[in-house]
Amino acid sequence: MKRIVIIGGGFAGLSTAFHLCRQQGHCFRVSVVDKKEYFNFLPALPDIIGRDIAPEALEYPLAAAAERGGFDFTRAEVDSVDLKGKKIICREKDMAYDYLVIGSGSETNFYGNKQIETDAFRLDNTQDSRAITAALEQDKYESFVICGGGYTGVEIATQVRMFFARRRRKKRIVIVERSPFLLGAVPERLRGYVLDNLKRLNIDIFSGNSVAAALDGAITLEDGTVFKKAMLIWCAGVKTASFIERVDAEKDRQGRIKVDAFLRFSENCFAVGDAAAFSYKQGALRMAVQFALAQGKAAAINIRRLHDKKALQRYVPYDRGYIIPMANNRSCGVALGLEISGRIPTLLHYAMCVYLMFGWEQQRAMLGSLLFHRRRRDA
Repeated sequence: MKRIVIIGGGFAGLSTAFHLCRQQGHCFRVSVVDKKEYFNFLPALPDIIGRDIAPEALEYPLAAAAERGGFDFTRAEVDSVDLKGKKIICREKDMAYDYLVIGSGSETNFYGNKQIETDAFRLDNTQDSRAITAALEQDKYESFVICGGGYTGVEIATQVRMFFARRRRKKRIVIVERSPFLLGAVPERLRGYVLDNLKRLNIDIFSGNSVAAALDGAITLEDGTVFKKAMLIWCAGVKTASFIERVDAEKDRQGRIKVDAFLRFSENCFAVGDAAAFSYKQGALRMAVQFALAQGKAAAINIRRLHDKKALQRYVPYDRGYIIPMANNRSCGVALGLEISGRIPTLLHYAMCVYLMFGWEQQRAMLGSLLFHRRRRDA
C-alpha cells in the first residue's frame, strides 16, 4: 500500500486527506503530520477578541479529524524534507513517503527582528487570541498599535475597538502601515469605505510608516512618534513554515513553494494552500481558505491519477471573492465580481464560517457566541 504523507493539519492539508480517503477504492495509507494538537479555524480568530467567541469553538482535535476521515495523525514537528530519500525528518522520528503533500500554511513574519518578535503579540492560532484577550483585560495599556494595514490588521483593530467599547473604556487604537495607504490590492471605492469606517470607530492610521522599536511598553515609529504604555499586535506579513526554507525547490519572496499547473514541485510531491505559490494573473494566487480547500481536492485527484498512470488535471482557480470583516458589522468585499458593503458581507462572512466548521458541536458553539453577542449588544 502506497503511503501519502501530508505536512499540515490546516484547511489545505485536511482537504487533501479527506478527499484522498473518500475516493472509491482508495489504496493509500494517508498520514497527516502537524506539530499542533488542534485544527484552528483561522478566519474567526479575531472574533475571540471582539465578539467573545469561545476559543474552544474554533478548535477541533486533529486526532478526531483523522478518526472521522479514515487517515492517520502524527503529532510531530518537521525539521526538513529529504526529496531524494523520500522521507520527512521530524524531531520525533523520520517518516517515509511515496507521495508528499506540503500544506503547512503560513505564520507571522517578523522579518528577522527578534526584539519585536519577543515583545509583540501575534494572531496565528487560538492560543494567540487568548493571549491578546488576557492582555486587554489587564487594562494596563493606553494605546494599541496594530502593525500591518492589510485585511487582518483592519479586522483586528476593529475588534479591539469593540472590546473596549463594550466596557466603556476609552483607548487609542492605531494602525501602522509601511505602504502609502491601507489595503493596496483592494478597489478604491472599498478602500474608501474602510477608511471611513475606521474614522467612525476613531482608529488612527499612520501610513507610510513602520514600527522601529517596541520595548518595555513603549513603541517607537520610524518617524519618531512614540506611544507609551502601548501594546503591539503584529500582522505586517506572513511567511511559510521554517522547514520549507530547507526544501530543495524554487520559492517566491514569501517562501512559498512554486508549483506547476498540477500543484507539483517535484516528482510525486505537491504543495497546497498558503505553502504553494501558484502562478495566477501575473502573480501568485493570494492566500485564502477557498483556494486551500480547492487545492487540497485537486492534489488528491492528481495523486490518484498519478498512481493510476493517468494524465494529470490542471488546477484552475475559481475566485468567489473576499470579505473584509469589521467588528461593527460595516464590512465590505467582493462577492462573485460585485462590490458589496454593510451588513450583507458581514452575514456572508459568518454564514461561510459556520458552513465550513467541523461538525455540529463547533457550529452550535459559534452560532451561540454570535447570537449571545448580538443580544447583549441590543440590550
